This record gives sequence, structure tokens and C-alpha cells, in this order.
Amino acid sequence: MSGVDRMFLEARREAARAWLLQEGGPCRVKLCGMFRDQDIEAVNACLPDMVGFITSFPKSHRNVEPPELKRLAAQVDERIYRVGVSVNLPFGRVAHNANNHVDIVQLHGDEDDLYIQGVRMRTCAGIIQAFRIRSKTDVERALASTADMVLLDAGTGSGTQFDWSLIDGFGARRPFMLAGGLASDNVSEAIGALHPWGVDLSSGIETDRVKDSTKMAATVAAVRSAS
Repeated sequence: MSGVDRMFLEARREAARAWLLQEGGPCRVKLCGMFRDQDIEAVNACLPDMVGFITSFPKSHRNVEPPELKRLAAQVDERIYRVGVSVNLPFGRVAHNANNHVDIVQLHGDEDDLYIQGVRMRTCAGIIQAFRIRSKTDVERALASTADMVLLDAGTGSGTQFDWSLIDGFGARRPFMLAGGLASDNVSEAIGALHPWGVDLSSGIETDRVKDSTKMAATVAAVRSAS
């Protein structure tokens, strides 16, 4: 990679982090779990704000390894931020992906604030930290996170919805992204009820465990209309 290319990517990562820290505005939408070339074609056609890649997590059918991540991320329209989703990877590997292939990292495991500090020492990319919400304790952990953005979810791509009453008033304390059981037919309701900074969908834009371009386009349209 040339010096000019590295400067461009660093500026893009810095812009992505600043964007995550912006408050207010229309609800943002992230479509996650891309693993095929046709998935990227569909993403580029409907233009969500972010596209996610699940990296080095073989338990997921959506997993992509580094060579695939590099190839697929390079095809994403430059108007869309690329997010590398990881689960308890060494933070050096997470930072390497951020410095070479993606603009934002999303931590979906047991990572703590020391881990976040380790990532920050190695990259200027934005950081999203995901929390599985099952109790008020989980909510308080999310509020205390030092990540640039928190994502409140039911699990890890399970397609189920958690108890929204647990996060009543959360948005007044810090911006957040919402995930879990969202699809084109209920995402508008979620935005109206909870006023998230952004929404994140994976299972809800699939048919038979692969991304569905019609569902992807419908979801982005629904979020834009609700905002």
C-alpha cells in the first residue's frame, strides 16, 4: 500500500470515528454479515450508512477470513463505512483489520475497557461495543463503556428481540445503536419507540441464511422514511 493510500485510509478512519460521536440527526442503518460478492452488489445498490463483516469467527455462517475481508471490503461503495465485527480476537488483529480493510471496529465478545484502550493505541478507527441486554446490569455496563458507540442487542445474530423496557430512557443518557429481531416490517416502530442513533440488522435481511437484496433495500427505505 502506498503512502498516499495509507493517508487516505487514516483520514477515512478518523472521519468514521467523528461520525460515530455525532449526536442527533436521522437514524443510521447498518447491514451486517456480508460474505458473498452479490451481498456487496446489493449493499452498493441500497446504500446503507454502514456494512458489517464478521471476521475470524468460524461459528458463524457469515464468517469471513482476512483474505475474503480484504477482497469484499475493497468492493464497497466509498459512501458506506465498513465495519469489522469481531469476537474476543487479539486486539492487534482487530487493529490490523482497521488499519487495512475497514473504517470501524465492532466488538461483540467479552472485551473490556482495557481491550478498547489497546485497540485505540493501534488505530484511529471508530469503535462500537456491543452488549447483550438481559438485565439492568447489562444496561449499566453499556452506559459506562468507553467505546465511541454502544450497540444494544439480544445476542450474536440470533434474530431475536430483547425486552425493550430495559432500555427505557437510555437514549437520553448516551446515543446507541439497536439490534435484535429487526426487519423491514418493524424497524420503523423501533425507531419511533426508542429513538436510537442507529439500527443494525443481519438475520432480518436474510432468506434461508443468505442475504436477500429485496429485504435489504426495503429495510434501508424503511429507516430513511422513519427518520
